[in-house]
Amino acid sequence: MLLGDFVAYQLGLYLIYGITAQGVGFLWGKAGVLPLGQALFFGVSAYSTGIIFQNVDSLSLHLVFAILTLAILGVVAYVIAAVVFKRRTNSGPYFSLITLALAMIVEQLAGTTTHITGGFNGLYGFDSIAGLDPFGSLYYLIVVCSVSVTLLLMILNTLPINLIAKAVSENEPRMQLLGFPTYALKAQAFAFSAIIAGLGGWLFASHQGIVTPTSTGFALSAELVIITAVGGRFHVFGPLIGAVVFGFLASEMRDNFVYWELLLAVVFIVVVLKAKGGLAELIVVFLDKIFPKLLSISSNEFVRTAAPPSNRVLKAGNLIFCDVHLQIGVVKILDGVSFVLPESGIVSVIGPNGAGKTTILNTITGNLFPTTGSINFEGKRIDKRPPYAALKSSIGRKQQVPSVFFSLSASDNLAVAMMAGRARVPDYFKRSTLTWYNSALTNIIDHPNVPLKTALNKTAQTLSQGHRQFLEFAMTAATEPKLLLLDEPCAGLSSEETSLMTELVREFQSQSDGLVVMVEHDMSIVEAISDKVLVLHQGRVLSFGSFLEIKNNTEVQAVYAGGTK
Repeated sequence: MLLGDFVAYQLGLYLIYGITAQGVGFLWGKAGVLPLGQALFFGVSAYSTGIIFQNVDSLSLHLVFAILTLAILGVVAYVIAAVVFKRRTNSGPYFSLITLALAMIVEQLAGTTTHITGGFNGLYGFDSIAGLDPFGSLYYLIVVCSVSVTLLLMILNTLPINLIAKAVSENEPRMQLLGFPTYALKAQAFAFSAIIAGLGGWLFASHQGIVTPTSTGFALSAELVIITAVGGRFHVFGPLIGAVVFGFLASEMRDNFVYWELLLAVVFIVVVLKAKGGLAELIVVFLDKIFPKLLSISSNEFVRTAAPPSNRVLKAGNLIFCDVHLQIGVVKILDGVSFVLPESGIVSVIGPNGAGKTTILNTITGNLFPTTGSINFEGKRIDKRPPYAALKSSIGRKQQVPSVFFSLSASDNLAVAMMAGRARVPDYFKRSTLTWYNSALTNIIDHPNVPLKTALNKTAQTLSQGHRQFLEFAMTAATEPKLLLLDEPCAGLSSEETSLMTELVREFQSQSDGLVVMVEHDMSIVEAISDKVLVLHQGRVLSFGSFLEIKNNTEVQAVYAGGTK
């Protein structure tokens, strides 16, 4: 009404690109995965819409086929991502290149299958959805879809699923040790982004009345990434802002400035280097300076609700290593390790550097697979399953260097841990899930000497080394494992903090009546806390017994203090 039909037509097209870019922003900004071939789903949906409109006249069937198309795109996207990410956690670059390659393949197919797609001339000769005028009433449908997608993303930002996505992006190995199948989570995020791209393609076909191979290829995919980066991948409104700004700038400069693409490329580089959050971040910073209370969130007292029981059977069991060998190349890391640990108690693992102590923990959690031999816990073999399955076997682990989610608050770190092994699909969409606590976590947080209760609002990156050690221990204990693996939990702690950590470990073991296996170098800690001590040397078991027996063992003395010939 203000700027005329043609401007509305242009804005409608930019909003369609913005909707599609919001899917890129969700996947890239939340899950940390960059899709370089998102036009694949956009173009396939557009072609499908054109073909359906050519052959079907019923509006209800149009909508049915549209829903079916989006569902198929989501399934295909899930399968692609699951296959890529299941084998290894650092497959992000491969995923990006694979999506790019698929988009280029589909673009070639669209250009050569003339009898289906119209070839390079494109697919045309179909009406828009419900006969809406692309220069008139169709604009309102585009706005409705844009607002709906934006509201959906804004709602998701307030729910536990958003926290899970951010945690996967920041520290995937920790999420796996918390029992989350991260490959599936990233595949689900990709499927969601593909559905959003498909919605954009559905609108695009009605808006343009023609679909060409360029709608599926690299050029559009790259443009979507640029739009997302410039607008801001971390903000719901960022891709929309980027699409509208980029669209109108390109429209104005295309006919007036020969090197307009070069200028936009420079703008893109500057924004990415100087403002990783894009234009949306700059707007937020500006508004925060002008209206400091507008975007502030008041800090309230933390609400606690009783967490549901774990999804797994909690029972103690013997940990049994049977002739375990681990060799990488020509290097033997474990050389025939065999031992049987009790169902309950605290066992310290000691030995010189390179003895294989941390490797033992890695083989238990599935971070490393033994070359030969077997590992059993609770009567089940556990040496051939991935790290995310460790918690299902009631195994929890604290890393040597505190492995937490640094950009999240301490309370959000604990919330993620509380969902581990408990949350079912509906729970990820309930805000009450964020308030879950259990007795194991309460006992640590409410301990008068534990320094976390007053730091729950602080991000983990601002916490001291000691506070991070207690935070990660609390996160691990919150999962209530029957086998708790601790890799030097007192590293970097003061003498007072060390005493507190050993006290917490003893209390946890007493309450859970499970087994704690702790790698430690400080003999005073080993003496104070251990029921049994396992000594490793050069990848072999040197001795196993009480601390006094180990202390008096001449072979152990020779390894630690040096022997004589």
